Amino acid sequence: MLARTKPRDAYREADFDARLMGSSRENLVLFCIEDFIQTLGALEFAEMRGDRAARSRSLTRAITALTALELGVDRTAPMADSLLQFYGGAKLLLLDSIREIDLSRIAELRQDFRDVAVAFAA
Repeated sequence: MLARTKPRDAYREADFDARLMGSSRENLVLFCIEDFIQTLGALEFAEMRGDRAARSRSLTRAITALTALELGVDRTAPMADSLLQFYGGAKLLLLDSIREIDLSRIAELRQDFRDVAVAFAA
């Protein structure tokens, strides 16, 4: 499988798999958030270059990451409703970006998730 992908994609997939092995629940959530942030960066870069294929791949990966984060929310936790609303709003923004990307809103979303990652790591 790795032989059929670009070297950059193969490296990213191998890194992703390696970090997943043996991760605690907290580390896994933080890893998913960090991966989402990187994916938003790739989306911004693809849009600036006009690379529609990379844009599509980034949107798909970002939406998948948000879905995984949503599924991982402990519905009994005090912050569950807030997290679900936050993730849901982010997903709607990305779904709206299928037609047209607003780079300033994507940059804001990326910063929001950086803030969440810092808070979560603390």
